[in-house]
Amino acid sequence: MTGRRPDTFGVWNFIDTVPLNTSATPGHFRDHGYITLGAGKTFHQAAGAWNAEAYWSLNEKPYFLYGVGSCPHGGQGGGHCMQKDEQIYDWHLRLTAIDYLQYATNESKASGRPFYLMCGFRKPHAPWQYPKRMWDLYNTSDIAIPTHKVLPIGTPLIAWSKQLGVQLENGTGFYYDPEHPVPDWVMQDQRHAYYASVSYVDEHVGAILDTLQQSGMADDTLVLFHADHGYHLGEHGEWEKKSNFDLVVRVPLMIHVPWMPDSWGKRTSGLVELIDVFPTVAALAGLPAPDGVDGTDQSALVASPASSGPEAAYHQYPACGCDHAAEVCFNSTRAACNNSPRNTFNFMGYTVRVATWRYTAWFEWNNVTLTPNFDGPYAEELYNHTGDHSFEMDAYENINAAKSNPTLAAALHKQLVEFFGLHSYAKKAGEDERVGATPDRSDPYDN
Repeated sequence: MTGRRPDTFGVWNFIDTVPLNTSATPGHFRDHGYITLGAGKTFHQAAGAWNAEAYWSLNEKPYFLYGVGSCPHGGQGGGHCMQKDEQIYDWHLRLTAIDYLQYATNESKASGRPFYLMCGFRKPHAPWQYPKRMWDLYNTSDIAIPTHKVLPIGTPLIAWSKQLGVQLENGTGFYYDPEHPVPDWVMQDQRHAYYASVSYVDEHVGAILDTLQQSGMADDTLVLFHADHGYHLGEHGEWEKKSNFDLVVRVPLMIHVPWMPDSWGKRTSGLVELIDVFPTVAALAGLPAPDGVDGTDQSALVASPASSGPEAAYHQYPACGCDHAAEVCFNSTRAACNNSPRNTFNFMGYTVRVATWRYTAWFEWNNVTLTPNFDGPYAEELYNHTGDHSFEMDAYENINAAKSNPTLAAALHKQLVEFFGLHSYAKKAGEDERVGATPDRSDPYDN
């Protein structure tokens, strides 16, 4: 949303926030005359309406806050249930988004003002909720399960964390760990619920696109669809997210620009990052480039999908729950750091994806400087993605090839360290903060 990396403002958890004077996609469009309407999970904090006065056209439509949803035997930590539309938050979000889109298109046609509408559906976040018609799209016994159901061969345990409570609709839970997956029939049950939930969102997206088509403005409206993270459904012995594995870091990203027909239906091999979305949509809309963003304008890839595009993409995720020596923690599973103060992290996992490989390294975290110890011990992962065209969810990252490919691992390690060293929080914050001086500002992320 802001086009900045986590290291730019030191935001690696759900506690800290970026400064309120930071530009973000809706605010940039509003500053250039757009009606900006928001609904659902756009920003994560403040129920989506973070920094609302600066970003959204609240005088025209209130921000529609997001809700989490619940099941009789499940919540955000896991579970699923069949419910009526009216019981599911995303159904109400769909109706609101359609109402907001109708308002925006009518206002745009009447006044000539362009509009920006963002809708963040909650599903398929757990608990998986779905009406009967979505469950009936699939047969549980026909659903495929992963071939690779445990931690990849040679992968350090720090790469793995338990994030989802796997349980049936009646609340029955099932234990799993890096070497012991849940039963196959339970995987099918979980995947059935997940697929039903995803198909439900697909229906909502279709309804919104139909509304746009009916407005007569589809040929003048850029449409962008993306997720905020991927998902494990039993692959690698993992469920949910919060890792540096490709299935979590890679996300769907689709864009339709009616005035660029050469891009319609085309795929690109360029490694685009979500921080590129802000400058890219600004360029495609003919707006000035936003200042101070870490992302890069990738509109050239839309104009020419066959061009090469970026050759590397980067990601990071911290590790908590292990304050022992690095060698011990590298051989221990980790906890997430969502609600942990950033000066209590234990490690930071950094990863780089190139065309045919993903390399990940875990470094000890310095809780004074809020930087990784790049010179200290590290655990590393190297996975071959040769032939990976993003269609297979189970065929890659099943063998850690770091030890068998030391030269390549060393080269990607150097690339990763140089990149994140250049973009580190300490470097951006300034030398005075690295030595523990009190920064002279009142931004909320520094509290």
